[in-house]
Parts: sequence; structure tokens; C-alpha cells
Amino acid sequence: MNVLIIEDEESAFENLKGILLEVDPSITIVDCLKSVEQSIKWLNSNETPDIIFLDIHLSDDLSFKIFESVKVSCPIIFTTAFDEFAIKAFELNSIDYLLKPISVKSIQKSITKYHANKNLHTVSYGSLIDDLKRITTYQNYKERFLISKGDELIIIPTLDIAYFYKEKNTYIVLKNGDRHPINFTLDELITLLNPSIFYRANRQMIVSIKAISKITLWFKGKLKLRLTPEFDSTVLISREKSSDFKSWMDR
Repeated sequence: MNVLIIEDEESAFENLKGILLEVDPSITIVDCLKSVEQSIKWLNSNETPDIIFLDIHLSDDLSFKIFESVKVSCPIIFTTAFDEFAIKAFELNSIDYLLKPISVKSIQKSITKYHANKNLHTVSYGSLIDDLKRITTYQNYKERFLISKGDELIIIPTLDIAYFYKEKNTYIVLKNGDRHPINFTLDELITLLNPSIFYRANRQMIVSIKAISKITLWFKGKLKLRLTPEFDSTVLISREKSSDFKSWMDR
């Protein structure tokens, strides 16, 4: 089975590649593409793979833009960080998707489904594209930040951010532990970020659900968060916010 992976995060690609080859060593990874532009060029000039694993958020745009330029005639399995609106769109259109972080079990399920029903390519992606366009129109959250570093400008996708915190300045902390100052207040940021993914933990921090590795019951009804990467100080949810935080986590 020839598999094309379209994923702009190197670690996510390596994880997916490793799991695919563990589940089925006979799989051939034909290529890994990182952008909409690159994917359109590749699909127009190469033989169609048996299946595509496609991340929703790519380096230059949302991946459904690929379908506007290329007719894709093979099954596609979408990979995504949690987004309740996008997931509803997939389910309504009976299209397979995987939630990040991707596991061996989820890949096994998708590959089994592929082998059991190789007519997945008969599914029309037109309705899904329309639904995703509506989602991105009405849920227009900030997708990237432009950061100055010396004489360079760096683009940071919002989904690569673990948390924001405030000292004298406001800082972004990435999944890999890198830290960058930004010219936003936390009050401004919380209005720009997807509330399904980011939560205002306290006056000092906004955290991504993907960065929360452990929650501990703390004194006087508070909750203590362990974050990945770790934060230097104790991260607490107040007793007054604990109920709202639990509801957010349990959506």
C-alpha cells in the first residue's frame, strides 16, 4: 500500500510514519508534504497513492484548499488536533479522521477500515469542504503568530503553542520548549484563540489542552496543573474557576 503523508510538523510525521510501518511493514511512504502549494504540485505530477493521511492545518493554509485545485480520487484520512467543529463536519460526511496525538490503536482501526471498504474514495469531499469553509468563516481564530528574533521573522502556528504566560512581558512557549516574547496582553489573546483548545487558567497563564499532562486536587478546592513543557512556577486553577475548568476539559 502506497501512502502519502501531508503534515507540516516533523515530529508528527515521524510519529505517524513509525506507527504505520509498525502496523503494516509492507506499507511504502511515497512522500511527506508540508504545504498546500507543495501538495497541489505533487498530486498533479505523480501517480495517485492508495491512501492519503492529511493534516488539516498546513504551513501555508488549511488543507481543504488542496481540493479546490486537484481532484483527489483516493481515500483520505484527516489528522487533526481536537476541534469539535471540524470533527462534527467529518462525522456528518462519514469521512475518517484521527485525533492527535495519533496512537497505534487508532491507526490499526483506520487501516482495517480501509481494507474492509476500499470504496471510501467514492465519498464526495465537496460537502466536507463546504462545511469546513463555514467553520473557518464563523470561527475565525488566530492561526499563526509572526515573531521577531534578531534580524529574522519567524512564523509560529498557533497549534504549536503549549501556553502563554505573563511576567513583565507576555511570552509564547512552544511544544519543544522554545520561548518568545510577543506584543499581546493575555486579555487580547483570549479573544483571538480557539476556546476549545486554549483556556485562561489564571491571571498569569493561558494553557493549551494539549499541554496539560496532569491535574491534581490541591488545597482549598484548587487544582494544580502539570504542563509539558514544564513551567517554572506552580500553575493553579482557583476554587472559583475549578468547576468551569472541569467543564471545559470534559467537553
